[in-house]
Amino acid sequence: MRKLAILLLVLVAAPLSFGQSTSAQWTDGAIHLNGGWRVHDGDDPAWSASNFDDSTWTATSLDDPQNIFAGRRWYRLRAHLPASQTPLALLITGGSGTYEIYLNGQPVPGPALTSSFGVTYPKTCIVPLPENSGDIEIALRTFVPDTSMFLPDRGAFRVQAGTVTAIADADSAAVSRRFNDVIDGTIIHILIMLAGFSALVLFAYQPDHREYLWLGIYLIVDAFSSVFFELALSSFLPFYVNWFFGDPCAYLGTIAQIEFTFNFAGQRVTRGWRVYEGLLLLPIIFGTFPAWLGFFSRGMLNLIEVFLIVPAAFILPVLLFTWYRRGNREAAWLVIPSLLPIATEALADLGIVSSYLGWQLGMRLSDGFRLGSFAIQPFDLADLLFLFAIGVVMFFRFTRVSRDQARSAAELDAARQVQQRLVTAPPVVRGFTIESAYLPAQQVGGDFFHVRASDDGVLIVIGDVSGKGLGAAMTVSAVVGALRAMPALSPGTILAALNRGLSGSSSGGFVTCLAVQIASDGTATLANAGHPAPYRDGKEVAVESGLPLGIVAEAAYGEVTLSLAPGDTLTLLTDGVVEARNENGELFGFDRTAAVSGTSANQIAKTAELFGQEDDITVLTLRFAPAA
Repeated sequence: MRKLAILLLVLVAAPLSFGQSTSAQWTDGAIHLNGGWRVHDGDDPAWSASNFDDSTWTATSLDDPQNIFAGRRWYRLRAHLPASQTPLALLITGGSGTYEIYLNGQPVPGPALTSSFGVTYPKTCIVPLPENSGDIEIALRTFVPDTSMFLPDRGAFRVQAGTVTAIADADSAAVSRRFNDVIDGTIIHILIMLAGFSALVLFAYQPDHREYLWLGIYLIVDAFSSVFFELALSSFLPFYVNWFFGDPCAYLGTIAQIEFTFNFAGQRVTRGWRVYEGLLLLPIIFGTFPAWLGFFSRGMLNLIEVFLIVPAAFILPVLLFTWYRRGNREAAWLVIPSLLPIATEALADLGIVSSYLGWQLGMRLSDGFRLGSFAIQPFDLADLLFLFAIGVVMFFRFTRVSRDQARSAAELDAARQVQQRLVTAPPVVRGFTIESAYLPAQQVGGDFFHVRASDDGVLIVIGDVSGKGLGAAMTVSAVVGALRAMPALSPGTILAALNRGLSGSSSGGFVTCLAVQIASDGTATLANAGHPAPYRDGKEVAVESGLPLGIVAEAAYGEVTLSLAPGDTLTLLTDGVVEARNENGELFGFDRTAAVSGTSANQIAKTAELFGQEDDITVLTLRFAPAA
């Protein structure tokens, strides 16, 4: 004890960064009390007594790496502090919720042991000292859970003594250091998070481009992961927040980056990558909570994370380079930026694992570097570089896609105007009452009908081109143009001629078609090319169904004949009516179609539309009404 007292007097008398202390009085200064402690594993409330004999305990210094320890321990120190005309205080640095303080055998209000969920560190705590302190005994009752060992050096304790003013200044300086350690990374990741939400907005404008969706998810998840890590590392959040939310974000971010990379390059995610994504979900489901309960260590959890995310870190850039060599010029922009975020995160995990294993060289992998008073983490810079690169690429991609969409919209509008001229209301035909309804599913449709009056009756052709959009509309234009130019022929001959013209020129598609020739005396001749049968007065007409047009060039189409009586109604429609589907997935079906087939064309079309339109809907109704 004499040696300890002499040491304390020397420290007090020495010039310090916060001022100068002498054996006679305190000035505006503080000293460190990290040496001369006694330590013992275990927990016994009797060890807090001021007269307790701790001479058999192990002598230690709080700076000793051996004191980085998870479990229950007591630390005791007898110190002599010179009298002071101003109040004195201690500054305890340690994990909030991992210790209690006893002065001269009496518990100090404030610091208390809590559950693992309440541990936050490194935290500082100011403990006022009695006036004219003189000889004091400090006892620390500690319990550092395994799960709260974020980095091992965070489990260490530090003690300073000094005037209240000096201790308050030291506390403010510690808070400022922790704030400076996270402010730059937090700002960077707030920007990344905003960029992620911007990507989701782009996806709302261009939903066909799923790379915007996965980019937005990746940026948001990555930002949350890094912010949770840094805030927990600097005591602004409890450690469990990073454990249960930050760490899982690392796996989810890797999955999102895989999906983004493949969608960005226009590639399909293979089965092997799907299996890999499933493996990335396993630690979230089966690793996080068991490790928290102590079934395996935090270091093992970090090691698992390294082994799982490193393959993506190195294989994805290789794939991007391969796709670049195959002609995807945009992929080159992401080769290096896509490597850095996951790789730096893996290096940080290796640093944590090295800390648990005592590998001094490896421990530096989790350390950042300082720029003035600010601390920079490597993964912060990696994320910032990735954000810059992806921002440039996505700007040019969004501009190009928007330009292509504008050009496609103009083409669709032109096609819609052409189609409106082709698919017009049926003409007035003597002896017949004809109604039509046409409801395309998109701007332009693949349905069509053609009505031509003649001196001896009327010809009606109705059809449906496979597919939708501009390609189907172009085929419709070709078919209707051919029908208008075609001379008066029988229904079977008309279908055969259309079939020969479409074979080999429909890009693998086909056309269903129904042709009906009705004479002025009510004799109707029908030929069918794979189209839904017509209905006569609510009953389906039996008509032979041939092959759709455009499949076999030499296909022949048979004809059937029936006689319409005055007042009879013939209904022709496309499969958009039958295949309408409600929110429960139920089809409109043939029974409902037959039930409404006796109503007007508009009523049939509206009924199917309200039920749940999924395809183009076209309906024609013809009522035979010869003059008296």
